[in-house]
Amino acid sequence: MRLPTNLADPARLAPRSGRQPPGYTVLLSGQAAVAELALLSEDQARQVLSVCAATLSLYPAWERHTWRMPEPEAALRAYDGRFLHLDTVAARLGNVRHIPGRQSYLHAPSGLTFAAHRSPLGNVTLLLGGVNSSHSEAQEQTMAAEVKQIEASVLNLIGRVPHLYRAADLLTLLARDEVQAELTESGHSLGGGLAQYAGLMNNLMVLAFSPTALGRGVLALLSRSNKLADAPKVLKQVQSVSLDGDPIPRIGTRWFHSHVVGLQLRLPLFPGIAPVRHATSHGQIYSHLLAHLQQRWSQLPSALATDVTDPL
Repeated sequence: MRLPTNLADPARLAPRSGRQPPGYTVLLSGQAAVAELALLSEDQARQVLSVCAATLSLYPAWERHTWRMPEPEAALRAYDGRFLHLDTVAARLGNVRHIPGRQSYLHAPSGLTFAAHRSPLGNVTLLLGGVNSSHSEAQEQTMAAEVKQIEASVLNLIGRVPHLYRAADLLTLLARDEVQAELTESGHSLGGGLAQYAGLMNNLMVLAFSPTALGRGVLALLSRSNKLADAPKVLKQVQSVSLDGDPIPRIGTRWFHSHVVGLQLRLPLFPGIAPVRHATSHGQIYSHLLAHLQQRWSQLPSALATDVTDPL
């Protein structure tokens, strides 16, 4: 997937006043975010929805049902493409768990969940999972990975560079070496933060959804690696979409000097979409993104079908 470069004109998006954030991070919210989203072509809108649906499918069934996230089969049916076998990459990374027939893999030592999706155009997106993602549909099998994912989230917040982030960097390097196609990176929540970091370290385009902010330790490592010096390049290279009312992208941004890197569009909640019980909008990014895009292109397909039973 090639991300639209017209979304990130640094001169137009520069902060106007107030406390100045680093030049490599720009936030647009409300109707300004909707207007930027409208700059996509219909084909680009379809690609963004496809990647979002594929990324959210990394969560186990109980989590997808709670948040009303797309099922893996529905993501493929709506937007075509396929999930790739990553056995060679998994063998090189080592200590990876995989259930035959599933799209997701788990690096057990770090808790990193990952998959790869090839679009009908042939380009490949490396997908990184968030907290609760795993290689299995069973809740009891997600617990060990969840502990490591939560630990990494805390370490990132307080300014450390967790092992999970380094594992995402190594995985991306291996995938870039193995995949014979244009490679981009994506992730949701913690996975979106990992995608920002690993994508920048490996010079890949990134599209993240509801991402966590990068802590000062991770940002310092990126800075020492000269990955944040060219702010206009970062704004074009790394983009993300989140929702009003979602606290996850804001955690640490006030007191811990964390930042969501690149251009972040914070969309307003779309009227008429019922919120999930006992939770925020964090896991509903696909539903609201789809509704906003269907305002312009009503024929865009949905991956929220409930009657999909075909295997991968």
